[in-house]
Amino acid sequence: MTRRLNLWLLSVLLIIAIPYYWFLADAGVGPGKGEPKAKPLTIGSLRALAEEGDGQRPIELRVETVGMRMTSRNMLMAGGGLRQIANVIRAYELIVPGSEPIVIDAGITRPAAKEHELEIYDGAAQARIQHALSKAAHVVLLADKPTHNGGHPTGTRRAENELQASGDAPYTLAPGVVVIPASSVAPEAKMVYVRLADDREYLFTGDIAKLAINWKEQRLPARIATRGEIASFRSETMSWLMTINALHRAAPQMTIVAGHEPSKIPFSAGTFSD
Repeated sequence: MTRRLNLWLLSVLLIIAIPYYWFLADAGVGPGKGEPKAKPLTIGSLRALAEEGDGQRPIELRVETVGMRMTSRNMLMAGGGLRQIANVIRAYELIVPGSEPIVIDAGITRPAAKEHELEIYDGAAQARIQHALSKAAHVVLLADKPTHNGGHPTGTRRAENELQASGDAPYTLAPGVVVIPASSVAPEAKMVYVRLADDREYLFTGDIAKLAINWKEQRLPARIATRGEIASFRSETMSWLMTINALHRAAPQMTIVAGHEPSKIPFSAGTFSD
């Protein structure tokens, strides 16, 4: 009887443990064409692109945090456990002397925030974002998702005053601001490199690295969190995480701004300007 019970318990454990490991704990990229490798992108090439164009580089970064929800760590980092972690929605404003600002991301509307089960929503912050968007010289959306594009359904919103370049090569949006397309991860996925007038550097990772630990330890979200993504998502995301890590090693003073990291962003100059 005891032996039967032990076998039954072992069977139940395996039935539970194997799916749990595969869907929530395993951070692997899955089947693909070889091992992921870092992209051939260097800090030198980004700095050179940041020097292109006429006009001044931005002089400061401003940040708005418009919403927050608690999310299982596994959904942001496989193997992180079931403990909840803050997952924030932000937008960024680059102040340019003698010109209108450059805005990165568009926040989220109150109805979309409710749909996405945000536990905290700051309507005043979203109003400041909307004001900045209305006068911005350029707008860059890091992802075509409601949590980045202002609450619009995926595929229905593009930044009208964002320069559109063909291919996936990084390009200069404005002096000091370089857009890095990552369409192999998702059709409208991007990162943005910024070099301010005082040479302070930022890299905005968007959803490629939602948390700092993603790029620091090169750990993907759980498989269950990426089950609706394109086939190349996990392997390509890993390649970009390796690239971010390599860029940071080459420029350790550069601030990496993870897409939904709740931590304070160093050297930012407060909320959006009026």
